[in-house]
Amino acid sequence: MFPRREHMLVAAGLWWFLTGCAAPDVGQDARLASRLDAVLGQLSSTGAVVRARVVELPGGRELYARDADQACTPASNFKLLTTAVGLDLFGANHRVKTYLALDGDDLWLIGTGDPATGDARLAAAGGGTPVTLLEAWASVLQRRGVRQIRGDLVYDDSAFERQPRVHPTWRKDWLLHWYAAPTSGLNFGDNSVDITVFPTEEGKPVRYEVMPPVQDIRIINECMTGAKGEPEIVKSPGGNVYRLGGICTKKTELKSKPVEEPGAFFADALRHQLQIKGITVRGEIRRAEAPLGGAPVPPAEKVIAVHETPLPDILSRINKNSQNLFAECLCKLSGQTFQRQLGRSVPGSWEDGGHALRAFLARNGIDHQALAPRDGSGLSPQNRVTARMLTDLLKVMHSRPDAEVYRSSLTAAGIDGSLKDRMADLKGHVFGKTGYIGGVSSLSGYVKTRRGTWLAFSIIFNRIPSQAGDDDDVAPFTKLQDEACRVLVGWPG
Repeated sequence: MFPRREHMLVAAGLWWFLTGCAAPDVGQDARLASRLDAVLGQLSSTGAVVRARVVELPGGRELYARDADQACTPASNFKLLTTAVGLDLFGANHRVKTYLALDGDDLWLIGTGDPATGDARLAAAGGGTPVTLLEAWASVLQRRGVRQIRGDLVYDDSAFERQPRVHPTWRKDWLLHWYAAPTSGLNFGDNSVDITVFPTEEGKPVRYEVMPPVQDIRIINECMTGAKGEPEIVKSPGGNVYRLGGICTKKTELKSKPVEEPGAFFADALRHQLQIKGITVRGEIRRAEAPLGGAPVPPAEKVIAVHETPLPDILSRINKNSQNLFAECLCKLSGQTFQRQLGRSVPGSWEDGGHALRAFLARNGIDHQALAPRDGSGLSPQNRVTARMLTDLLKVMHSRPDAEVYRSSLTAAGIDGSLKDRMADLKGHVFGKTGYIGGVSSLSGYVKTRRGTWLAFSIIFNRIPSQAGDDDDVAPFTKLQDEACRVLVGWPG
């Protein structure tokens, strides 16, 4: 009886013979499998397991498989699924909108789930800051002659489910960090505050600046100016309270920290910019009880400004930079649109995002029996996929008319995103999605060989033992992924 891989190779050769096609070099495939086994198995003594698969494109001929049908935790490789579904449902030309409207004496802020409003990276790419959008909206009101809002500043975040805002399977301690920021139908600045500290006099408290400038947060400044040390920031659970500590020797941008109520945070930031422009809000900030005009999109005659984010910008922030909030919002947007196609008008939810994903995989003939979708970003340890599922997905996306949009959203080895500092010797050859949570290191994507052949691959390590409790645990495994990519780039050879 043949071992599984040899059986696969013999069967493949027989198939090519019966169809009259030129048979692949089975010996070459066997040598590739042997080399990949040697690389990926180097750390098996640690107890870690690997699920991997490689297919040739566009046909999908399997070149390598190692426990490819075993369900595993993908970490952020799950974002490949989320972005594929979003691109399929909305199309590359889609723009996600956020509205500013006037209704009588009230000013309305209306979201449709865009995660990118006020995103610092996208704003900088356009030559602005996170508050550039708010400044532009204040100018719109000025040009209309508005000097005060006599009523309330009303925000509508009903595009998504209002609870839960953070996934119940996420660890509680993660909720104090930017990567687990809450999702909302109305988002601003990655739903996080960015605090920069500046040294003053030796032994004196630092000066600090908050971006975006808002009123409804509390800063406890215990960070002192000194000659040696590092500043730090800690978020308190259950409120917008941030404690600054440590020693500051130079201007330092501290780690972003999430806020509790994204819609109110957005409205607070807008009110502040209106005040700077001399426009006062006499009323209060309040959440809308129902959408303006009774529909998700407000009446056109009441809209005074619209912010639009192109879908490719969202895809790139998800796949290049692994921005979790963007992935969660796209998951919920996809779920809402999927239900709308079925004639149901409901807020976007993680559950419906999972339904949209299953429908997409089924429609494309991708086996999804082992799929367990929990969130959109892969942050949940309870997500489950297979290496076969991911490589089959990559094969499907490679043959679509919008294939270049999808591939361009991926991080490029040695060039940008989360692979910028990896595989500098393989520039122009590896495009993928990285992933890491405790015990997991994943890398899936495309390889362009030196002969110009495209391959789809997935390499996922699970059960990585924890020693230091940080990224150092997975560093040896990412090196194996990189070495496997070098083997693939050189194939056949």
